Amino acid sequence: MQKLFLQPSNLLTLSLVAVFSLLAGCSRSPKPITLSSGTSNGYYSRLAKQITTATNRTVNVQIQDQKSEGSIENLNRLLDRQVDFALVQLDVVSEAMQQGKVQAIAVLADEPIHIIALKNSNVRSLSDLEKKRVGIGAPGSGIYYTSELINTAFNLNIQKDTSGFDEAFRKLNNRQIDAAIYVGSIGASDRIRQQLVAQPSLQLVSIQPTFINYLMNRNPGAYQAMGIPQGIYSARPTIPDRDISTLATATVLVTRPDVDEKTVGLLTWSILYNSRQFSLFYPELQTGEARSLLQKNLLYVHPGAQSVYSQNADPREAWLRYLESNNDLQAGIVILVGTSGIGLIMRRWNRERCKKLLTSTITRLNELNQLLPQNAQQALSGVEDLSQEHRLMFIDGRITADTYEQVQHKTQTFTEECRKTIKQQHKELVLDTLLILDDWQAALQIDPESALQKLTSLKQQYRKMLIQDQVEIQAYIELMELTLLSVMSLARKTEAHENRSPDSEIISSPYSQ
Repeated sequence: MQKLFLQPSNLLTLSLVAVFSLLAGCSRSPKPITLSSGTSNGYYSRLAKQITTATNRTVNVQIQDQKSEGSIENLNRLLDRQVDFALVQLDVVSEAMQQGKVQAIAVLADEPIHIIALKNSNVRSLSDLEKKRVGIGAPGSGIYYTSELINTAFNLNIQKDTSGFDEAFRKLNNRQIDAAIYVGSIGASDRIRQQLVAQPSLQLVSIQPTFINYLMNRNPGAYQAMGIPQGIYSARPTIPDRDISTLATATVLVTRPDVDEKTVGLLTWSILYNSRQFSLFYPELQTGEARSLLQKNLLYVHPGAQSVYSQNADPREAWLRYLESNNDLQAGIVILVGTSGIGLIMRRWNRERCKKLLTSTITRLNELNQLLPQNAQQALSGVEDLSQEHRLMFIDGRITADTYEQVQHKTQTFTEECRKTIKQQHKELVLDTLLILDDWQAALQIDPESALQKLTSLKQQYRKMLIQDQVEIQAYIELMELTLLSVMSLARKTEAHENRSPDSEIISSPYSQ
């Protein structure tokens, strides 16, 4: 038998071919996938756009977004194999999950139930909807599903109106209906914020605790108790004017169990890696632990997603983890890289990676810049976290000194801008407080009871701002000191006035002489 011997040059050639094949296999773009979202310019549509951007940028996977009426239509499309993925409310999809037809990928937002009513409609709680004209959402939407579930659970006798969002509010403002039900994320609900601010005749209504507990027990996992904080939609005027107790379901990205694990893994990693960019819809992602938040209350998670969560790593890099654990293979590649042109390719790849880091940094800073006017403190926390990420990457040797210097310059510039904005907002807050206290002192002499209520409301507002990191503790203390000084000053004036006798007034009068 003739033996075949490979010359060193042939061995090198074969090695190069093998490595290039490996790299090509890792960089090959998967086929496009389909996602069913929601109505144009709606909350689900905006969320789908964020998913599409993150997935395309992170793993080079294209997503075809298909518009719909909402959760029910999305779920039906998924079950009928018209799409690969769908955005749905957790209460809508719970039954399909329990039946094994659907599995979850990630929780992307909380969706509290809003009951919006005319102030003069005598609707003060959920039970007051009895015999009222109520907008329950368009058929095919998650709002419609939740409204019908509430109506059935509590046997409410209401006059149903199935108009879409815009039409329902038009009817509400024209008093053609008495109330409307809306289900959606607070952070991303721009349209409902605009409606509530533009129409002072509207109010948010609480759901009674007994009703909340009943629905949570009746649909375990699908709902959780939640509050809509006072002033969350508008600080001036305060909307809502008090804390609203309600229920919330979740926005969930779902797929079928038979969808390829690799595809699901890539989509999951894109969301996990870019989790902070979803904080507009899910504010807790700005500072919270993303892996836990994205799996919150999920019982039926797709294996492809579960693998990414457990490893907290890009599924495409499995071959790199194998390489790290194989010393012989490492040695062979070191020799190969040292004797071929792959070293040049790797350096180029490293430059591309650094370029990608610069691009992602600019994107993150732009997102934080949008947050800056409303919550400068949160924007500052975000940029400090970003700076720390870069520092750790530099320490680990994952970025060059030149790249680190560039990204640090950008983050440092934005950090200074955040601190400047916080200082300016603090100054404006103090000035506003002084004006409010002046008004309060004037009101105290005319209507003491009303003035004291205003003072209590002011203190509660500052306390809530402190809890939500909208004001620093030092600024909060200063504001409280101003309030206290104002009260003490007015108390001294009142006491001095009461101690003055009529005789002393006559003696001190210039006309008494």
